[in-house]
Amino acid sequence: MGVFAVLPLWLLYEGLRLFLAPEERNGAEALINDSLRLFGPHALSVLRVAMLITILLAAWSLLRREVPWGRVVLVSLLEGAVYGLMLGPVTGALTLQFFHDARPLAAGLQSQDLIGSLGAGIFEEALFRLGLLSLLALVFHRVCRAFSMPVALGSCAAVLVSAILFSLFHHVGTGGDPFDLRFFVFRTLAGLILGTLFVLRGFGVCVYTHSVYDLHYYLTT
Repeated sequence: MGVFAVLPLWLLYEGLRLFLAPEERNGAEALINDSLRLFGPHALSVLRVAMLITILLAAWSLLRREVPWGRVVLVSLLEGAVYGLMLGPVTGALTLQFFHDARPLAAGLQSQDLIGSLGAGIFEEALFRLGLLSLLALVFHRVCRAFSMPVALGSCAAVLVSAILFSLFHHVGTGGDPFDLRFFVFRTLAGLILGTLFVLRGFGVCVYTHSVYDLHYYLTT
């Protein structure tokens, strides 16, 4: 259900990017796009088609089960908006337990920041929660069953590892931020919260939470 809920956000992202910043790419989107380089200049089109097919399959699943799709989208958006506004203060308060100054880097709002915020919510959550966390959970659950340990322990491990990798992702590559332990801890804690939301509330809520947080950050710093 959560995959279908991101349809309005994805359409908004693609529309704004087309008209305001055609070359804008979120880092996670670029990474996914690079993995499709086998398709050459058509890689971006393949990614868009794959995204559309995934959303259509989710829509078909909702219709088949007679789930009210409008309510799914609205609840995911509203719930994600609430969590998104809470994510910064909560993560900042937790980070302050380790550092005296946990303020994020300030940045002025530009059109590419707006578009990047939407893209981060969609593609970073698709990569690190829907993809990586789900894969890690599958592996860790099997390990837990093999050693007769609670499966919940595997879920916790998957959330933790994906959160660490999510944070590290922001410090690698040519466009990555210089490593700063404060920001690494801040993003790891944010990743733990987003991972927990993914497990408990699903992909759609997680995406809207991330996007609303990023938008609020760029609008208020």
